[in-house]
Amino acid sequence: MTTEKRIDVIAFGEVLWDIIDGVQHLGGAPFNLAAHASLCGLNTAVVSALGHDDLGAKALTQAKELKISTRWMATSNVYPTGTVTVRLVNAMPQYDIHKNTAWDNISLSDQVVAEIATTQPKAFCFGTLAQRSEVSKTSLQRLLGVLKGTLRFFDVNLRQNYWSTALIKDCLKQTEWLKANDEEALILNRELFKDKSTLNSFAQNIFEHYSVCGVLVTCGADGCQVFERGAAPFKSPAVEAEIVDTVGAGDAFSAAFLTALLQGKSAKQAAQRGNERGALVASKPGAIPKI
Repeated sequence: MTTEKRIDVIAFGEVLWDIIDGVQHLGGAPFNLAAHASLCGLNTAVVSALGHDDLGAKALTQAKELKISTRWMATSNVYPTGTVTVRLVNAMPQYDIHKNTAWDNISLSDQVVAEIATTQPKAFCFGTLAQRSEVSKTSLQRLLGVLKGTLRFFDVNLRQNYWSTALIKDCLKQTEWLKANDEEALILNRELFKDKSTLNSFAQNIFEHYSVCGVLVTCGADGCQVFERGAAPFKSPAVEAEIVDTVGAGDAFSAAFLTALLQGKSAKQAAQRGNERGALVASKPGAIPKI
């Protein structure tokens, strides 16, 4: 009798297909992160839902090929697999995220919640988008309530109007590592703290008001900035690359950073690995290119 490997990283939320120039690319921030963490050598799983349709079947097949555990990816007979129409403007993605999809309806039984709790993953990753529906938001909150001693990685991923300051505040209360891009960080600094100044002030405001351990801010061609509670902040330079599209580059960064951190590397080493993988993904089409 065989047993499943222990899960290192569990990601919660959207699994969907990005439609870029008419071409389907499997994605969704939690799925992208899990995929890249798997490619970096970790055992990963995604908690989500897919439709009972061709896109759902293709997603399950590709997830298995990427060695992502699909045991907590439910199949819905009511809601379709999620899709997003992506337009690239100067290589930057603009999203039309379609509603009433399977991942908006991630419903977990008591048995599944208990099963996930007993796996004791090293890290649990979540964002804001999957919380646009009460069904999925409730499921996420249930998991956050039972996962004790697990590193909680919150990638805000502000999308359209699918977030609120109240939601962000609730998430920050349950976060150890926060990741945002520079634009998101400045938006949150203004909206949460009425502060229009720098990324440094954003991190300091976070540390002052929440028990967050670390703040990651990705800055595109300028690399990233890393803030750890009680330590000097630092910048990690970007890795040069010819940009094709940036879809999924931030998720790849998060996956490589988190993998290095869980492997005992320093934050500086983790940031360098994150920049390397983010640049590699940005140099190719799609969020999970063949690399």
